[in-house]
Amino acid sequence: LVVPLLPVRMRELGVPPELVGLIGSVYSASQVVGGVVLGALSDRISRRSILMLNFAAAATSYAMVGFGNSVEVLLLSRVVVGLCKQTMTLATALLTDITSPEDRPLALGQLRTATTLAWTIGQLAGGHLAEHSQQLPAVVAVCQYVVAAGITWFFLDTGTVGNAAADAPRSA
Repeated sequence: LVVPLLPVRMRELGVPPELVGLIGSVYSASQVVGGVVLGALSDRISRRSILMLNFAAAATSYAMVGFGNSVEVLLLSRVVVGLCKQTMTLATALLTDITSPEDRPLALGQLRTATTLAWTIGQLAGGHLAEHSQQLPAVVAVCQYVVAAGITWFFLDTGTVGNAAADAPRSA
C-alpha cells in the first residue's frame, strides 16, 4: 500500500537523486540485519512476540511515510521497517514450526503465492488510494497492521510456536 507513495513523498520532500538510492540501500541493509536478529530472537522468545513487534514497527514506519514532513523522517521510516518488518522470515519460521515435513513444501509454496499476490494487489490499491489522499494508503496500512496484531495476539497459540530451536536438544 505504501510503496507507491515513496517516490511521491521523496519528490514532495525534495530528496536529491543520490539520496533516493541511499534510502533504498538503507532499507535493504536494514532488512539483512533485522532478518538475522529477529529470526534468532523469535527462536528464543516466541514468534508471536516478534510478530507483535513486527506489526507495531511496520505501522509506525508506514505512518512516518504518510505523515512525515522531512527527509530524515522518511529515511528513519525505511530503517525502522527494514529492521523490524520481517514478515516473510517469521512466517516461514512459523510454518516450519507447525507443519509436518510432508506438508511443508505445499505450505511454503502457498505462503509465497499469497505474498506475491498481496504485494501486487497492495501496490495497485495503494496507488488508487493515493489518488484520493496521499495519507490514505498509510492510514489503511496502519489499520491493517493493528488488525493483524489483534488476530495474532488472540489466535496464535504461543504454546506450540516459536520455541522449536530453544526446545531442541543442544550439544555441549
